[in-house]
Amino acid sequence: MNIANLIALFRILILPVIAYLIYQETATALFWAIILLILAIISDIVDGYVARKRNEVTKIGSFLDPFADKILALGLLLVFVLRGTFSAWIFSFFIFRDFIVAIFRWFASNEDLHVAEKWHGQLMVYAKIAIVLGLLLEEFYVYQNWFNDNFLIFINLFTVLAILLAILFALLSIIYYSVSYWQGLYRRKKVGKQLEKEDLIILANRRARGYKNKYRRRLLEVFAKRRKVTLRYLPKNQKDMFSGSNQLVKKTPHVMIAGGDGSFESALSYKPFHQKSLGFFPLGAGNAYYSYFYRGKRFEYLRSRFNFREINLDILEIEWEKGKKQTTFLTLGIDSEVARLSQERTQHGFSDYIRASAKALMRSKADYDFKCKINGKKLSLDNCSNLTLAKIPYYGYGIRSLLGEIKSDDGQVYGLAAINTHSIIFNKAARLWGLILSIFNLEKHPLLKLK
Repeated sequence: MNIANLIALFRILILPVIAYLIYQETATALFWAIILLILAIISDIVDGYVARKRNEVTKIGSFLDPFADKILALGLLLVFVLRGTFSAWIFSFFIFRDFIVAIFRWFASNEDLHVAEKWHGQLMVYAKIAIVLGLLLEEFYVYQNWFNDNFLIFINLFTVLAILLAILFALLSIIYYSVSYWQGLYRRKKVGKQLEKEDLIILANRRARGYKNKYRRRLLEVFAKRRKVTLRYLPKNQKDMFSGSNQLVKKTPHVMIAGGDGSFESALSYKPFHQKSLGFFPLGAGNAYYSYFYRGKRFEYLRSRFNFREINLDILEIEWEKGKKQTTFLTLGIDSEVARLSQERTQHGFSDYIRASAKALMRSKADYDFKCKINGKKLSLDNCSNLTLAKIPYYGYGIRSLLGEIKSDDGQVYGLAAINTHSIIFNKAARLWGLILSIFNLEKHPLLKLK
């Protein structure tokens, strides 16, 4: 954990200390409570500066910093509510505000809308901390037995002003999040209606597992209707699903394949498609090409996405002793064994994956020596349990967690390997450990990121 994050963590850890000092009900304890609160305010300024200066701005830090401010402010206000020196109604309103904003942000996330935080949210937190400071100063004044009415009046005015500002900023943030959410929906629907007819044909694979789902078939039909394009179904009983497709697409420059991952990978190897602009509609029941189309099960979501959710993909060309193959992702090692063992699928994709993983861990080899050349550069990976290379922005959680966003058309190859530098008997355990590390965004042994 970097210095900036430790400073933010300090603000959370001093919460119980300040609360304890308040309950001591002595001038000395309150004095130190005020000092600690002032240090917390200063630390909020310092940690942001340190993070930028040391180039340590992280996802954890971007969450921890505002969270520390909020938990400190609300936690101390709760202490004063329990002591009867702060209004429970006002405190409840602050909680209500956070609840409403969380709901709108959750809805926005489900709809894939970005609603950025604005200045009023941060100012509201600062106003809450100012309330706490005012309440601490009032209690300190009482226990210190000072007799300066002007000073007490000033503190009271300061506290009341902070309360009014906190309420105002809370109201503004509620209005902002609600309006931004509804405006985002409106703009998306408006853009989604601006679709022009394209010279495009969709070839759908009825053998894809997801095709059995009535809802997904309906989405495909809606997509074709919105785009005003031809929808054709590939033959079910032919070994080569694309046999004869060259006649269907002869005069059409744009071809879209509707099916699972295998359908698209097969299309990349079908020579008549090499001169076409090739696209993919994820119809499978568990796609590496993460499908925005199914989330939310709302047709307006479908209608409005396609105008700007389509992306360009680089294609990897893999060459080995048996020839060449085009692909967008390649997995070698024990993970490819999992894929092989889960080919016989049911309608329960996740349970299929778990069963195949268990079989692979028990039976499959996990010690490979990979030697490859990428763009002329030789790469040797010895005692490697798994290697994954990818170009799909939504594929490979482990890759994305360590390398960040995978840019789909930047000419780069992204990858992740699990390499054990100890005895081969620990390879499978190391692979499991690597999965856990990737969840927490930790690049440690046995993981090696590649770009």
